[in-house]
Amino acid sequence: MLSILTNMGAIEASNALQNNELSLNQSIAQLSSGKRIVTAANDPAGLAISMEITGLLGALNQNSTNTANAQGMLQTADGALANIGNSLATMQQLATEAADGTINSTQRSALDSQYQALYKEINNIAQSSQFNSINLLQGASVTFQVGPTDSSANQLAVTMPDVTAAGLLGVTPLTPGTLLTSGTNVTVTAPGTDTMTLGTGATADSGIAANTVTSAAPVSGTLSSTPPNEVTLTVTGTTNSSGTGTVGTDSITFVLTDSNGTTSSPFTITPTNMTVQNLDNLGFDVQFKTGNTYAVGQQVGFVFGTSGNQVSIATQSAAQQQVTQTASGLSTLAGYRGNMGAYEQQLQTVSANLQSEQQNLTSALSNIQDANIAQTMASFTQYLVLQQADVSVLKNAQQVPQQLVALLQ
Repeated sequence: MLSILTNMGAIEASNALQNNELSLNQSIAQLSSGKRIVTAANDPAGLAISMEITGLLGALNQNSTNTANAQGMLQTADGALANIGNSLATMQQLATEAADGTINSTQRSALDSQYQALYKEINNIAQSSQFNSINLLQGASVTFQVGPTDSSANQLAVTMPDVTAAGLLGVTPLTPGTLLTSGTNVTVTAPGTDTMTLGTGATADSGIAANTVTSAAPVSGTLSSTPPNEVTLTVTGTTNSSGTGTVGTDSITFVLTDSNGTTSSPFTITPTNMTVQNLDNLGFDVQFKTGNTYAVGQQVGFVFGTSGNQVSIATQSAAQQQVTQTASGLSTLAGYRGNMGAYEQQLQTVSANLQSEQQNLTSALSNIQDANIAQTMASFTQYLVLQQADVSVLKNAQQVPQQLVALLQ
């Protein structure tokens, strides 16, 4: 039907132009953003899926960082264990040397000083090794988040080793309340045939039991958090001009050192006071025997620990025992390092799996949300040509009513 009032051709051309304009604008948005889904209206289901994958990829990226941090933590712990192993290996060498009968007591004492220093260094490493303020060698339990969900399958629980020098060498260190008995858990060595008694006069020291290690030492201070393995009294002087003093006759001066590195001020026993009270703030006393003689440079030693478990190579028998103990300690340490290595390998596998997941999910996300540039460009060209054609058709359609007027003339 021909009508002057209603130009259906122009209306249809206008609608086609608007639709092509929308499609053209969408193509332009996709080309400029590089995304197929610019708004939710483009693909509601695809948008929902892409948002979930984007969130999962963010979690996986953080999981990869967590895994790398976990590997760094375990490698730091393993490095500390390796250094402890070096100290133990040196201690085994020293014990083997001191166990030989060709070594004299002076040389063995020098070896023992180095042995005690290494023992202390093992504790220092174990107590100071940290990663981000987390203690690595004190038995901490650590859970690494290596997956995107809160489940055991996405977490790795690791129990760090609890390392102490005493534990590696099978020694029970002194603790408050320990009753010290010569020949049982403390070995006393003195020059020649000299002897002495533990505990004499201890009852008078703030009422503590004789020979009992106390956490509140009666003279000053408290029991060290790392009790010594050895205490040594070295003669530094005597009132006898010969350099050799007799207990009960001469005054004899000593200096105390212990395996923790503590060195005391000089102290003196006299003919009327032959007792050293609260030895090294441990809570027990030592009574020297009248008639015994001590020359300048001679030493009195106290080694703590049950028979076979004394951290000392000051005597040949003790050194022979430590040959076995250090070998056992190295075996224990090897087990700790083996566990660390197993965890590190597990983390390497986790890291490889995370990389694979990230790669595949990234590819899937690209398929869903990224624009196919070649296809989109073809659509853009198509809609651009259609727009130009629609404009031309609309222009001609608007002239149809004018042509109908000619019928009325």
